[in-house]
Amino acid sequence: MHKAGIVPGVGRRITELDGVRGIAILLVLVWHYVQNQLRPENGSLLAGVRQALGFTWSGVDLFFVLSGFLIAGILIDNRERPGYFRAFYARRVCRIFPLYYLNIAIFLVCMAWLGERMPVLAPLFRDNGVPLWTYIPFLQNIAMSEANSGGVGWLSVTWSLAVEEQFYLLFPLLVWWVTPSRLPWLFVWFIATAVYLRFFSPGLSAYVNTLWRADALMLGALLAWLVRVPGALDKLERWRGFLLAVLLMAGGAVVIAGAQGVLRLGGAVSHFLLALFYAVLVLYALLSRDGAAGRFFRLPVLVWLGTISFGVYLIHTWISRLVHALLRGAEPSIHSFSDAGVTVTALLVTLAMAHVSFHWYEKRFIRAGRKVAYG
Repeated sequence: MHKAGIVPGVGRRITELDGVRGIAILLVLVWHYVQNQLRPENGSLLAGVRQALGFTWSGVDLFFVLSGFLIAGILIDNRERPGYFRAFYARRVCRIFPLYYLNIAIFLVCMAWLGERMPVLAPLFRDNGVPLWTYIPFLQNIAMSEANSGGVGWLSVTWSLAVEEQFYLLFPLLVWWVTPSRLPWLFVWFIATAVYLRFFSPGLSAYVNTLWRADALMLGALLAWLVRVPGALDKLERWRGFLLAVLLMAGGAVVIAGAQGVLRLGGAVSHFLLALFYAVLVLYALLSRDGAAGRFFRLPVLVWLGTISFGVYLIHTWISRLVHALLRGAEPSIHSFSDAGVTVTALLVTLAMAHVSFHWYEKRFIRAGRKVAYG
């Protein structure tokens, strides 16, 4: 039988996984607010720090693994229930749509008001070959790959939401249609297909298109299936020490590879290895709910960041550019302590807005979605 409290079931929330989500958004913030903004002198200590943070762009890979794990778990647990499709889609809509479309509405207002008044903000509003309408049906990732462009600066990070929405649209059908015993083979097929596509069709499409990124989602799904095999968790728990050793060694390797530029966005092997590493991290978080490791994943700051991570992710890039434009009249960059202070201000504004958004706006829709039961 499954170990009580570990396998996520209906209505159950695992605090440690909120901590893992907090780590994911922390990586994203470090990438955009530190690694991308630091302008140190060559050979300085800060230059070494910036180089060591070269792996932090992979925060999205961790989000994908965690999403695959949680969504697959929900679907596997509820596939026989009468409200399977209705409840899943209603809850996803209530979780994603309100804040996503509010962000687009704020963008349109600011584009009309600020677009011509502050030239430094122009990169936020240019479409760069990606039509605005593609953001409405979550097709911007496809348009980005065709245009070989990151699209509208304000909405550039939403390519990953498009990947997840396309995953949400099709994956419930697969879990419902394929027998549980065959699901792992389906997941493995998607993993292999993603690596194959990135190898033979590189470029921006290898980074932003759903099938090209399916290995991270499906590794999470495979893990969700594995922990539901009777007795699997008990056996895996005996390997907890070994998993920790693997995590530490692999984590060191990831940092070194990132610093040396070996990890490549859209790389055929890079994303697979990162997803594998993050899948082991999720598994270790599940197995280590007691002791020091469990206390680490339950750190209040990590859990808080994980809770508000959706809002943080959506707004952090345009908040940074907006704050730097207002206070420095320049694009986000750190050349001095005063520049760093502006970046810290942008970070605090981002966190405050995401906190308020979650507790006063998003929660209302989340509660409404939960009223739609699985049966």
